[in-house]
Amino acid sequence: MEVLGIIFVCILLVFGFLLHRPKWQDPRSTQADVATLQSYQLRQSLFVNRSELALFVALNRYKPDGLHVMTKVRLEDILRVRHSEKEGRLRWQYRARIKSRHVDFVLCDASGRFLCAIELDGSSHVNTEAKMLDNFKNAIFGHAGLKLLRIKIGDDFEHVSRNIWRQLY
Repeated sequence: MEVLGIIFVCILLVFGFLLHRPKWQDPRSTQADVATLQSYQLRQSLFVNRSELALFVALNRYKPDGLHVMTKVRLEDILRVRHSEKEGRLRWQYRARIKSRHVDFVLCDASGRFLCAIELDGSSHVNTEAKMLDNFKNAIFGHAGLKLLRIKIGDDFEHVSRNIWRQLY
């Protein structure tokens, strides 16, 4: 009987918590929230420069039906840390290395299966830090078994795009 009483009290506590938990507030409810909202503005375009847009257009022009060109895909949406990495702290460190990084394009089939990733390399890829990041991306994509293609600004995007799709299909 005492056990039933304890269970009943626990149930009451849970219901009490659910009824009196803090409600979501409108983000415009305080002065600080309004200031935060005013700190954001819409970007002019998804593409950083005309070369990215030109490559996107060329890839779409030559892509076979049913395939897709995705842009600005986060590495964490493509790759994941293996479940065997059980150490929480180490797992988070591995995730942090890919979390806010992206590749310029990912080519997918109709089911979302990755066919390859593409990086458009321009002048921002020549400094030491950028080269280290490029090497890291090359290594993790190679280890994961997904082809990472590197295209240079100035290449003939029409020719490159036709060749990419020809090689994939």
